Amino acid sequence: MKKVVSLLLCLCLCLTVVLAGCGSKTETAPAAETKSEPAKQEAKKEEPKSAEKKPIKISAWGLENDPNSKIIKETVQLFNEKNTTNSVATIEFTEQEQYKTKITAQIAANEMPDMFNVWSAGFMKPFVTAGKIASISDELNKDADWKNRYVGGIFAPLTFDGKIYGAPTTQTVVLLYYNKEIFEKYGLKAPQTYAELKTVIETLNKNGVTPFALGNKGPWVGAMFSELVANRIGGSEPYNKVADGSGTWEDPSFIEAGKIMAELAKMNAFPKGFNALDNDPSRELFIQGKAAMHVMGSWAIQQVSNNNPNVGKLDVAKFPAMENGKGSVDNWLGQPDQCFVISSTCKNKEGAVEFLKFLSDPATQTKFAEAGNLIATTTKVDTAKLNPLAVKAAELQKDMKELFVFYDVGLGATVGNEYNNTIQAITAGKAPEEAFKKLQEFTKQNKDK
Repeated sequence: MKKVVSLLLCLCLCLTVVLAGCGSKTETAPAAETKSEPAKQEAKKEEPKSAEKKPIKISAWGLENDPNSKIIKETVQLFNEKNTTNSVATIEFTEQEQYKTKITAQIAANEMPDMFNVWSAGFMKPFVTAGKIASISDELNKDADWKNRYVGGIFAPLTFDGKIYGAPTTQTVVLLYYNKEIFEKYGLKAPQTYAELKTVIETLNKNGVTPFALGNKGPWVGAMFSELVANRIGGSEPYNKVADGSGTWEDPSFIEAGKIMAELAKMNAFPKGFNALDNDPSRELFIQGKAAMHVMGSWAIQQVSNNNPNVGKLDVAKFPAMENGKGSVDNWLGQPDQCFVISSTCKNKEGAVEFLKFLSDPATQTKFAEAGNLIATTTKVDTAKLNPLAVKAAELQKDMKELFVFYDVGLGATVGNEYNNTIQAITAGKAPEEAFKKLQEFTKQNKDK
């Protein structure tokens, strides 16, 4: 292109000099006619480039065949057919734990895709601080219809220094799933307290039923369980103090939560070898009726429902209270979910913003809702078309007092992942006091990472 421009400039300059010498006015049309045949051919070659599609490379977590992944792929296809920015998007999915490592490495090397999934709050903050993610505040403020689609308060964990840096596709809360048929068979009810939960576990064990389907090879699973326990014991204050540096992991609420996780492991509340078991096969135990309960995010509604002839046997409940605990059962663990951000290196931000609008469009959001998700927008959906478990989850949330984020999201990947590893170590037999002391030392050394 540079050679063509130079050639044209030279030709125009020469022509101007010749015309000036003849005392004639410089006219565009005659000048164009004096182009050499090679120059004309080169110009013709350049013309189609203005119509070339502008690429948008997208990375997301999940497997290709996951229900949400299918909806996102459909949205990419629709975007490619109907976008107004002459853009073409491609998307690549990666299993969640591998994705964390992959996207962090890409960001560190400044080789990010144009758009990518990222967790909110503390996980996102270092990327924002390092200037790796572009703010979408201006675009949201220019399009009130788009901004007002979202449920109130959902942008809070995506906002830094007054600017919004991501758009969620869904929202997530953690639920206690249970098999009504198994519970009825043994005269059990959804536990409302830890004492009741232990009775349920003992009864199920006596009858050869695994109490909880929990695969903790990816240690975020057990950590998530423990975060509910810790919040029920001490409320949100101990965690908030760790997050702002005024408290420590040696707070009694964390130590007690660790002891309860160790107690549950000793009671055989979890499958044999659960610390070496992946989440997917452990979930199959619940789907097949071999395990009676499952503590998991609302994303699992679709996973336990799709192609499951036993779905009518399933129900959801709030995680039980801890006796004398400060935390309410109406404190929910969760986050804005499947958040997409635009990288600071994206050359087609206009197209990327339009893709975010496609994801938040009522038609797309309805698909997510009908697949069993709690959606990120105020889209009205016919409840008759929704998964009954999702409807029940929404009903349970009506009394929500607080939404507290996953520790590995709120604290960022470095400290958050070490918390996950700490809980895994405790369930494998490490003393909670020792484990949390070590975690506190690690947090001090890595608080800014």
